[in-house]
Amino acid sequence: MRIVYDLAMRVLLVFLLLLPGLGVTQAAQQVPVDRAQDRASSKAQQISVTTDSLSCSRFEWGSSTISDKSAMLVPISLNGKRFMYQLDTGADVLMPYGTAMEKGWSPRGNAVRIPNVRFAGMTFSSMKGFPAKDMPVSPDPKDPHGTVGLELLLGKTFVMDFPKQRVCLLERGDLPESLDQAADWASAEIRHGKLYVDLELNGKKLDGIHYDTGSSPYTLDVNLSLWKEATGKSGTKDATTHYSFCCAWGHELESIGAPASGDLKIGSHVYPKPMMTTDPAHPDSYWNTLGNALFTGSIVILDLGAHPRFGVIDSSSR
Repeated sequence: MRIVYDLAMRVLLVFLLLLPGLGVTQAAQQVPVDRAQDRASSKAQQISVTTDSLSCSRFEWGSSTISDKSAMLVPISLNGKRFMYQLDTGADVLMPYGTAMEKGWSPRGNAVRIPNVRFAGMTFSSMKGFPAKDMPVSPDPKDPHGTVGLELLLGKTFVMDFPKQRVCLLERGDLPESLDQAADWASAEIRHGKLYVDLELNGKKLDGIHYDTGSSPYTLDVNLSLWKEATGKSGTKDATTHYSFCCAWGHELESIGAPASGDLKIGSHVYPKPMMTTDPAHPDSYWNTLGNALFTGSIVILDLGAHPRFGVIDSSSR
């Protein structure tokens, strides 16, 4: 999800959106899901690829009144106890919700040491967690009880097979050659706990966009000035979508959307005129994010070594 004020607001908003009964009012239509077909490379089209040989976990889509694909809910085992957490690459660390200490956990300053962590097919002897103490904890085990941030994935290769709803974490050298060759790769960079992807929009390099699985319903969710520049719109009155939803910290949130005036390019994938969204009430306090709306029919690979890469395998290549 978008970050409006700070991380606490971010995780609270995600939690609230997943609760049943929160309404959405629309002046135009539902949050758009860009269904554009990109142009897969000829090399990828010639290779049959699959994640079936990998050790993976199944993720579930968390639905809300905004979208049936609002959040990626992933299983994680913490010292032998299974939880559902939200996968949020826009967050930097592993964050259990609430203040409760589970069996075997031990304090480490403002963090906790969690032994015997298993996630997406990989096991760790221990991990640091940073409790989000202000987050309410749902009694329903199917609801998210924490957040898996980017730190857990660093130094590894992380595969998200969206059609099969599988997530796979593996050593970088263990990525099958078929997946490596089939992916269309874009360069990326990790800065301040976020994964920034090299993109082009409207024929120009688009700087400062990080990949955020916490913004799954969106394509490009950006600040107001970038939204105006990319869409050619002057503001709310010119938007093609206009909707509101409730609530964060007691305030209704507003969002507007419009297609970009040109195409988005990731590697050699071209997405014609992707939908751009923004919150006009908070024009400046905003992260610019690439969500998952473009990728629900694809495999996305995060190669998070010293020189990170962002890979996409379009469904037409499988």
